[in-house]
Amino acid sequence: MEPSGDDGPAPFVGLAQLFRRDIPGLACGPDGADLVQLFRCPFTHGPHLERGYHLRWRRAARTEQVERLLAAPPRVPLLRWEHELPEPCVLHPEEVDTYPWAEDDTLPPALIARIDAWDDAQVAEHGSDAPSYQYDLSIPPGWRVGGYPSWASTGPMTIDCASCATPMELLLTAEGHEMDGGSHSWAPLEDRDPLLRGKASIRGGVPVARPTRLRFGRDHDLHVFVCPADPRHAPRWVLA
Repeated sequence: MEPSGDDGPAPFVGLAQLFRRDIPGLACGPDGADLVQLFRCPFTHGPHLERGYHLRWRRAARTEQVERLLAAPPRVPLLRWEHELPEPCVLHPEEVDTYPWAEDDTLPPALIARIDAWDDAQVAEHGSDAPSYQYDLSIPPGWRVGGYPSWASTGPMTIDCASCATPMELLLTAEGHEMDGGSHSWAPLEDRDPLLRGKASIRGGVPVARPTRLRFGRDHDLHVFVCPADPRHAPRWVLA
């Protein structure tokens, strides 16, 4: 629950629930927890209108054996915008290979130079529909577990644990769009027009491109980082 002023506490809004049995790469929580839940406060806070998030680890076996469950979820307070309330979705995890964001010191300088040269060559040959390392090969758009963070808005950042200074690992990325014009190669085949090529081939409209209906700032991703040295240490939230 999160304070909401004179009206008393307001329930967090559930954003994601992930089981390690469904996602083998999902990090292990404290005391062997294998179920992780992500929540967001329905209200903004402070002069910068920041969001409050909460990560809750559980053991799936204990959760599924409880004798009493809520007959109905807590009522969410009246929200100002439609994109503040998630559209219920069922996940169908798919494992893909990802590679680091190529900027600053995320990769060796010589390798970044080779990637830039390859990108330039693709543009020269294919024009506006040319594939690029950053958007078509390294990191897919949309919600994803593990892998590498995308730094399109902020540039690469170092994320260390506030408790022990250990470099943190990416647990989860939440994004408003599952596909966009800059990363059309990741669009599922069933959401493409077989008669068209490149960005123009994506079809399905808003329900396909934004199935959760959520937004995280202006064209930002929400990255959730956890400490690999001790999962009991507090997570960190980064909008990038």
